[in-house]
Amino acid sequence: MSLVVYLALLASSWVCFRHSPGQALLHVYLPCLLLIPDAFHAITPGLPDPNFHQAAILPIVGLGVLRYRSGWRPRAMDVLMLVFALWVAWSDYTARGYADAQNLMFAMLTSVIFPYVVARLVIPAEQLHVAVGKRYVMLIFAVALIGVFEARFGYNPFLKIPAALFPGQGDGWVTTFRHGMARVAGPYSHAILAGIMMVSAFRIHRWLAWGGHWEARFDRLPSLPWSKSKVLTAVLTLGALMTVARGPWIGALLGGGIAAIGRAGNRQRALRLFVAAVVVGSLVGALLLGRYLDIQPGGPMTLSQETALYRKVLLEKYAAIALDHAWFGWGLTTWPKIEGMASIDNYYLLLSLMHGVPATAMLILLMLGSAWQCARRGLREPGQRGAPLFALAGLFVAVFVSIGTVYLGEQVMPMLFFMLGWAQAWLQSGLAPARHALPASASISVLGAFRFRALIQ
Repeated sequence: MSLVVYLALLASSWVCFRHSPGQALLHVYLPCLLLIPDAFHAITPGLPDPNFHQAAILPIVGLGVLRYRSGWRPRAMDVLMLVFALWVAWSDYTARGYADAQNLMFAMLTSVIFPYVVARLVIPAEQLHVAVGKRYVMLIFAVALIGVFEARFGYNPFLKIPAALFPGQGDGWVTTFRHGMARVAGPYSHAILAGIMMVSAFRIHRWLAWGGHWEARFDRLPSLPWSKSKVLTAVLTLGALMTVARGPWIGALLGGGIAAIGRAGNRQRALRLFVAAVVVGSLVGALLLGRYLDIQPGGPMTLSQETALYRKVLLEKYAAIALDHAWFGWGLTTWPKIEGMASIDNYYLLLSLMHGVPATAMLILLMLGSAWQCARRGLREPGQRGAPLFALAGLFVAVFVSIGTVYLGEQVMPMLFFMLGWAQAWLQSGLAPARHALPASASISVLGAFRFRALIQ
């Protein structure tokens, strides 16, 4: 039954050749990425095991490169992305051999390189900037609405309902609780990952709202007393809060500060104030954290103190192990485990253990370097032209902060590299979409049997 995953490949191929790679991106890839858990794979003997979004992207990237490759202008981040993906794949191959490493190598193609390339080529070629932004936000908006049910009953329908088709898959993901409340994970399997996805949608939504790209009301709910933009803001905020994930909340604050620079009257001054606030806040935060963790031996601790202390000790003990294999790491699953500390809640440390310190440095440079490129270019753009660049810069900073508390996995990995590719497309073209702009082809209703359009409008 797991071979049902290949329906995504067939649907994407049909839309690609019947309409265009961009329409397959809108109507197949994004719904697969944002609505179906990453945990469900097609088990195919002798081949890598794709999940839905990995299967869906194959025809899009193939046809997209064939049609639009002439529009590619190489940039430094393109090279860095490629080296990062190859470094991770090679490190796991040398550590575990091809039989064990093939799925990670396939993931580097379909969850890193291909999303980056598709966003880099297809979105600008078909002028889908606003259409992709809207589709992305509306799909995660739907997840947030369903999250109200999950928070109330502690039942995740995104994982539980499809599980019958994928026996033995996704069983490791369970609903977690904090402060007596079920933490919403949705199709992203873990509450912190869901928090990152909610924050990313919020940042894209605010760009669309500031640019006047949303309709005044929901088409199917014209009598609703609130504007569409306000409803989206409220529901996405609620969605982030229901994850009860502090890392994404802190990332959201910092990312929001960067995005707000794009609306400031004096952007240069706003940037200086933001940097000063971050420096002062970091110093104060470090001081308070030190006092928070200054616990006397045998003294009482709150649950939050236990968690923070665990992460501090974990970092100290595993750092030495990571440095023992600093260049290429120990492999995806073969790094030494310390008894009682099998869970590493810091992706920078985990990545260094698995694939080496250079891989971690490259990932940090991809996120912060892209954020800097976007902010620098946004400072030079007049009016609303710089808004999407500041939104993406804020998104990258939010992810950078968040994955210090969780691993970069499930849909967050392809989302991040999709956004990185999209940022480079903006930086190359420098074109801002017209107010309420939407390409005529974006309204094509495809895959009618699945009613994707009806779901997200």
